[in-house]
Amino acid sequence: MDDAHDRIVRYLSRNGIAHSVIRHKPAASAEEYHEVVGTRYEQQAKSIFLRVKRDGEKSFAVLVIQAQKRADPQRAAKLLDAREVKLATKEQLETQTGCTFGELAPLGGLYGYPLLFDTDLLAEDEIYFNAGDLSVSVRLSPKDLYELEQPKDY
Repeated sequence: MDDAHDRIVRYLSRNGIAHSVIRHKPAASAEEYHEVVGTRYEQQAKSIFLRVKRDGEKSFAVLVIQAQKRADPQRAAKLLDAREVKLATKEQLETQTGCTFGELAPLGGLYGYPLLFDTDLLAEDEIYFNAGDLSVSVRLSPKDLYELEQPKDY
């Protein structure tokens, strides 16, 4: 396993979050993940790395939404009290998190960035996400994740 996956699993374990690791064929898109892992889109926690601009400051944030949804940068900007929010570049994602497209976990605390959390995920008993590797996923309770991360509601 690569470093990103190991960091994610250690972070969850260190914080006492019950989780299961699932190995599968590589899946990056929501459609691929649905077919390979067999989850409903509502159970898939899609993490999006955001570039955040405030007056005199540039930073990042993680947005996690259900897989069938699209990110709303204006809504994210309002929640983050930012002047502008855009999708981060692939290079920024890799440099800041060690992940590439499709590998980012919904763990703002691990990366040191704020987390915006789609509260519709809380209606699910379990959620699934790629864990630093397109062929390894984590299954856990969204309520446990929410309690650990203390995110902003999205």
